[in-house]
Amino acid sequence: MKGRKNKRRYVMGLDVGTTKICAIIGEEDADGTVIIRGVGTTPSLGLKKGIVVDNEQTVATVNKAVEKACRMAGPELNEVVVGIANGLIQCHNSRASTEIVNPERGVTRSDIRRVNERARVLSMPVDREILHSIPQEYVTDSGPVENPLGQVTSKLEVNVHIVTASVTPVQNLIRCVKQGGYNASDILLQPIASAASILKPEEKELGVLLLDIGGGTSDMAIFADGHIRYSGVITYGGDYLTRDIARCLKVSPYDAENIKKKYGCAMASLVRPEETFSITQLVNQKKETIRRQQLADIIELRVEEIFHLVRERIKTASIRDKNFSGVVITGGTALLEGIADLSEKVFDCPSRIGVSHGLKGMTSVISSPIYSTGVGLVLHGFTDALNQPPNGRGLYEWVVEGLTRFLRFFR
Repeated sequence: MKGRKNKRRYVMGLDVGTTKICAIIGEEDADGTVIIRGVGTTPSLGLKKGIVVDNEQTVATVNKAVEKACRMAGPELNEVVVGIANGLIQCHNSRASTEIVNPERGVTRSDIRRVNERARVLSMPVDREILHSIPQEYVTDSGPVENPLGQVTSKLEVNVHIVTASVTPVQNLIRCVKQGGYNASDILLQPIASAASILKPEEKELGVLLLDIGGGTSDMAIFADGHIRYSGVITYGGDYLTRDIARCLKVSPYDAENIKKKYGCAMASLVRPEETFSITQLVNQKKETIRRQQLADIIELRVEEIFHLVRERIKTASIRDKNFSGVVITGGTALLEGIADLSEKVFDCPSRIGVSHGLKGMTSVISSPIYSTGVGLVLHGFTDALNQPPNGRGLYEWVVEGLTRFLRFFR
């Protein structure tokens, strides 16, 4: 994940999606700002709805994307932060507590580590594994706190957001990365990665739904009070629209994808009645003139269906607060004209298109929603924190704890 050139750090993020595979390399500047040095994108082969269905094709396209990024950036890196999303992802909110042996000494890092480990203890099938365990808030005798380190309390509680994944799809993806000659230093759920690059702190605080609509899946995450509260994946994305366009207009999937990108609109009311375009039907090669409103009707119906599926998933989720004050849409489908307007209509709250911000280098390239996940993976590689307080023990605390155990032995 991290290479060095002139004592500078590099991180490579690998966004492995159904439609495209994107490798992005970032360099940490002297002032801590991330500079994007390389971007490599290639059409995705061998994956369906985020799951590897052909190892050889997946390995080949991963290699192609990484090689493009490395040629542009300069250094050759062999470690990557991998983004993952498929319909087998699940999320849980867990709560745990621990007694503080010596309240007057204050909460130590080992206390924090212990309560986090207890929250991770879930009754799970053997074919699932924990992908992320993200503390949402800690609670002491005085109430909720951001970081309990040093707090005087008799008991420490934690609320944790846990993301689990089916073991086999994760292993297959990591194997493809490894067969390509790269080491997956970390794996990150794609909407969490996207949030790192496009959400503003005040949005996370107020309450926001992030919706990352890719080719094969739509990934969602809800943030409130500065922390993630819910995450999930539904197996419908931009390819769902493309298939419908191909079927209704009787064109090839390739032509349908191009038609969607060039003429697509997510709200038919935004299209002028006189707008038309030409198509060539697949079977008889007959040329037809199509009203753009007809295309928009097809797209609006399917995008609205995806939005309603997201609403239903959130409605049935086991989270306390299901309200949010805005929607941020990203991913390739976010490029559709009018999609933010349709979001405001369905969710009844302000919506915007999310793009990466606060970076240097190649900003004209990455200022598109299709790169949100890749940039977020790079940022995570530099911070590697997921908003968690440090779990490691400092020298002072190690000595104090050691002396305490030693003295307790003679009591």
